[in-house]
Amino acid sequence: MKSRDIALVGILLAAGAIARYISLFIPGAIVANLTIAFYCLAIILVVPKYKETLGIGLVAGIICAVFSHSIFPLGNLISEPIGAFVCLLVYKMIKDKTKLAPAITTAIATPASGFTFIAITCLVNIATTGATTAMMLSFAISMIPIVAGAVVVNVIIVQLIAMPATTVMQKTHPIQIGTHTKPADENAVIKLEKVRFTYNAAEKLEKPALEDLTLEIGKGEFVVVTGPSGSGKTTFCRTVTGVILHSYGGTVNGEITVMGKYADEYKDMEELSSYVGMVFDDADAQLIFTTVEEEIKTGLETRKLTASEIDDRLNELYKMTNTEIIKDQAPHALSGGQKQRVAFAAALSKETPILVLDEATSELDKEARKQVYSVLKSLTEAGKTVILVEHMVDETVDYATRQIRLENGKIIYDGVPVKDTAVIPEFKRGSDESKKCIISAKNLVHVYGSNHLKALDDVSLELFSGEIVAVVGENGSGKTTLIKHLNGLLRPTSGTVEIYGEDIEKCSVPKISEYVGLVFQNPDTMLFENTCFKEISFGLKNIGKADDDAVLKALDEVGLLEKKDVNPRHLSRGERQRLALACVLAMGQPVLILDEPTTGLDLKESFEIMELLMKIRNEGKTVLMVTHSPKIAEIAADRIIEMEHGKITKMTVTSVDDHGSGEILESTDIEIAGGV
Repeated sequence: MKSRDIALVGILLAAGAIARYISLFIPGAIVANLTIAFYCLAIILVVPKYKETLGIGLVAGIICAVFSHSIFPLGNLISEPIGAFVCLLVYKMIKDKTKLAPAITTAIATPASGFTFIAITCLVNIATTGATTAMMLSFAISMIPIVAGAVVVNVIIVQLIAMPATTVMQKTHPIQIGTHTKPADENAVIKLEKVRFTYNAAEKLEKPALEDLTLEIGKGEFVVVTGPSGSGKTTFCRTVTGVILHSYGGTVNGEITVMGKYADEYKDMEELSSYVGMVFDDADAQLIFTTVEEEIKTGLETRKLTASEIDDRLNELYKMTNTEIIKDQAPHALSGGQKQRVAFAAALSKETPILVLDEATSELDKEARKQVYSVLKSLTEAGKTVILVEHMVDETVDYATRQIRLENGKIIYDGVPVKDTAVIPEFKRGSDESKKCIISAKNLVHVYGSNHLKALDDVSLELFSGEIVAVVGENGSGKTTLIKHLNGLLRPTSGTVEIYGEDIEKCSVPKISEYVGLVFQNPDTMLFENTCFKEISFGLKNIGKADDDAVLKALDEVGLLEKKDVNPRHLSRGERQRLALACVLAMGQPVLILDEPTTGLDLKESFEIMELLMKIRNEGKTVLMVTHSPKIAEIAADRIIEMEHGKITKMTVTSVDDHGSGEILESTDIEIAGGV
């Protein structure tokens, strides 16, 4: 199961445990078992393998046995795995035939579990108490109303939750148009022939995400894939790996060959994963273990290596990805860049012949990115095939062997890597007079957890009205920790933060949010509504300022007006990043804090966001942004703060010429509007 699926199953089983615990307060030896509803729901949403299903049933059985007042609680260890097995069996048979499949499945699985438990209870009573068969038959008949009641309740619960949840999970398999008319090319590593893919969204077809792609990618190639947000890069990755035919709902035309075999002929994702490794744009989606070491080591343990070989290879991966220093830390506690390094190391541990990285370096600093590129180049020299989605195109030119650029789902360039030629706009900066101190931080120290990691070490700074401040530094230098102190999400171990002269310690988070808006490093932590319009409206309604015009204006400012009715989950990473920014822009707070606001955006889109932030700055508001892009910091910020090991090591105040271009800009590979 995917990490997302494991988390979902865990949540639903926990809900089942709560329901079972509540049942203890209901009189009677046997009561309706609502736990069945929750494990049925988990199985329906995830559609696991049969052995995984038996595991889910066993866990449910343990829950039922622990929270039970029946005469033989251990009977649940048999009845619940049987109920789970029946659930998966029935659902697989009918899921594509009726929308009532969840209800029908639960209606069959519930009595399968219930009557199995009753039968076991009767047999135990006959064997241990001397009860007669007639007595137990009478008892079983008396339990029929309870089982029937459980069926009704469980069916209602599962059907009501499964209908919207199944759409969100996108567990439907794609419809493949046409059949293969010839054998797959046995020598092809990756081959696409007239491939077109359209996602299913709200049960109606959207425009194609990919359109008529034909290409081959051979052994030992290092392909960098570029293009604006929403151009189809992530779908391209899912397609060339064959994943699109196993995990995403939609319609597929054409033929996809992976390692000499048609992608649809692979049995499942597990078989595909023997040949293809993938690092997602959201590292959190694939980090599931309690320590970094476990995260990386697991891939090695699946490869039939000896214990000493595993240890040797693990140490090599630590050095290649600079993760040894964090090997004992929990992945969820790491910075965004550190998480990406761990996800990269975990993918390398499997040593697949194809490795695909979807913006997997977007939160890394420049030196860390170069380290990744060097590792990838060495892999291709060893005969492996690498595909990298990357917006820092200039940095990959010396490493990649081929560049593919996408726009609107089509390939518009396929050739040797070339540098980005986006034009830097002429930023118009307002007057620097009459600056007022808005936020003041003094001697901030923050120590994380039992490992006593000092993430901030005596940090002091002031933020003024009408300025843009960029914070730069290596991964783990304390940038995200710092900005979380400025909006109250973290409280300092020592030191003070004042907003408009008021100590932040005396302010609640809702009070602070009236002044400070925050766009998180991962936009998915902010997005939960089913349309972009509703996503922005939610925040405005919470503060009593519902305003449709303000919502539309915010969408227009970030270039998403045409997608106002689209589900945020159907947007690309870059588009989700812009939507998260729009949510905060609409709120109108005087201070805007952005953690990597240009993640998932190409250079042109990044400059457009900077123009928007410059407009906000000129209105007298304060903008603080964390960025790993030196170009962005140099051309847009009034001040650049450099951090290292939790300390501010340097602060640069940029001056501007008549055109508003930063004097410290040294990039020679970009055309500067108006000159410098």
